[in-house]
Amino acid sequence: MTMKAGYHTLKELRRNPGIYDKINSLGETARRELSKLFVELGIRVQVTGIGSLFMIHFLNEKTDSIENAVDAALCDRKLLINYNMALMAKHDIFFLPGKMGAFSNANDKKDVTKLVESTRRIFEQNKQ
Repeated sequence: MTMKAGYHTLKELRRNPGIYDKINSLGETARRELSKLFVELGIRVQVTGIGSLFMIHFLNEKTDSIENAVDAALCDRKLLINYNMALMAKHDIFFLPGKMGAFSNANDKKDVTKLVESTRRIFEQNKQ
């Protein structure tokens, strides 16, 4: 069944190559908007990723930027996991805690907006 699902997915992608443009655009928008939001909130992060993928790295005294896997491992993992759990528990946005986010063809710009607005609410509530 898994192979059949993969086969039909590949057929669909061949018929509709614009799917890649769509999901890559969603990823780019999410990275840009989340980066702007964290600057506005004064939270030190680096949002990385490519195409439809994105990852938020909460910077700390151990690392100022993400250049490699070691830098990523030195980030504030506890804050990342708490953020991912808040997205799931309070905003119905599912992430495997501590893992990359990814957009699929089922997503649209409203999902990016929801992610950014939910992120804002999480961190603004924590400031109070």
